[in-house]
Amino acid sequence: MARHHVEIRTEGTRGQVLIDGHDIAKAVTNLSFTAGIDQQCPTLRLDLQLIDVTELGSVEADVVLGNGVAEALQVLGWTPPKDAEG
Repeated sequence: MARHHVEIRTEGTRGQVLIDGHDIAKAVTNLSFTAGIDQQCPTLRLDLQLIDVTELGSVEADVVLGNGVAEALQVLGWTPPKDAEG
């Protein structure tokens, strides 16, 4: 599993979730951070608002990632398909 530099900042009701310097907070719906004495590296679990189906047909559908999700996934190492519009 890839390791990343993580910063979590909050100010009132606003926050930032920085992964390797990129703020992915727009895509995060929930997070949990765990660290233990016997744990080699802390773990950050992110829940992302991934899919917003904007059009649906009987054979195929347009699938749109939620606001900020593509950027969040790219920060974590995902490469979008070559034919993806953006």
